Amino acid sequence: MKVLLQRVSSAKVEIGGETVGAVGPGFMALVGCRTGDAPEDADRLAAKTAALRVFEDAEGRMNRSLGDTGGAVLAISQFTLYADTRKGNRPSFVEAGSGDAARVLYDRFCADLRSLLGPARVATGRFGADMRVSLVNEGPCTVELRSEVAREPSASPRPRLPLPTLELVPVNSPERESRALEIAREAWPPTYAGIIPEAQVPYMIGRMYSPETIRSDTAAGSPFFLVRADGADAGVCSFDLSKRGEGGSAELHKLYTLPAWWGRGMGGALLGEICRRLAAAGARSVWLRVNKRNERAQKAYRAARFRRERGLCEDIGGGFVMDDWVYSKTLFPEGRDVPQT
Repeated sequence: MKVLLQRVSSAKVEIGGETVGAVGPGFMALVGCRTGDAPEDADRLAAKTAALRVFEDAEGRMNRSLGDTGGAVLAISQFTLYADTRKGNRPSFVEAGSGDAARVLYDRFCADLRSLLGPARVATGRFGADMRVSLVNEGPCTVELRSEVAREPSASPRPRLPLPTLELVPVNSPERESRALEIAREAWPPTYAGIIPEAQVPYMIGRMYSPETIRSDTAAGSPFFLVRADGADAGVCSFDLSKRGEGGSAELHKLYTLPAWWGRGMGGALLGEICRRLAAAGARSVWLRVNKRNERAQKAYRAARFRRERGLCEDIGGGFVMDDWVYSKTLFPEGRDVPQT
């Protein structure tokens, strides 16, 4: 992974004549991803970007960071950073990462910066779009950061990034319904890759995320929410506030986050918030279904003190089944965790 930082007094990006991102003093960051890059690379380069001391102090020396100056970052995806010009006059881009993988890493880099600097200090373009970028480079000062350098043994370990600030926004308008569907379409393929048949993904999205389904579930006591992390849409969730289950048991229907946020502790924090809301609504326990082959999710639920109860297999039509484990957790009215025995 590679980030080209330009120290700027201002920068902006336009798409179709509309300004979609702009900053004042700070960095314009061109972000390139290559095959084999990992989330840890994005974490390290975001932390380095936030801490890099190339802004002038009172004596004119490059000795201050974005944290010292209150500066901002305009981050732009740029696959051409991995252009190979060793042969011929037409660059080759075989080293650049695939679009889907690069988007996850670019989104994670931006998410990390929002956690480190604050949402208001990070602006972006639009991944894969035809953009017009303008800036005023101060100095000039341009610095390249590379993940292979950040991974060297002498370098600092992977940074511990702060947990994002979470917000649950009700899906109660056509615009938010459309956004929930976009997130589901982006989150489901990587979540279930190698777990369920590829054709089952769009089939289940169609069943679970149509505007009609969202509205009927909400009316029945299971509202949908957009999950926002540090001000950015990061996932969707839905849980039962009607306590329809036996003994006041509430169901957690859906909890999906975008891959850019995986491994940041957001899933555990989100589970905690959902359990607090359910306990406040009077639920005495919460249960959920998770695919038997989804080990990543099961590990997260066990870490949150959910306990596996039983298997449940259901024919959902279309030649597909949901082959799940049922996990559950007891709740205190105050929302505190109950140790599971």
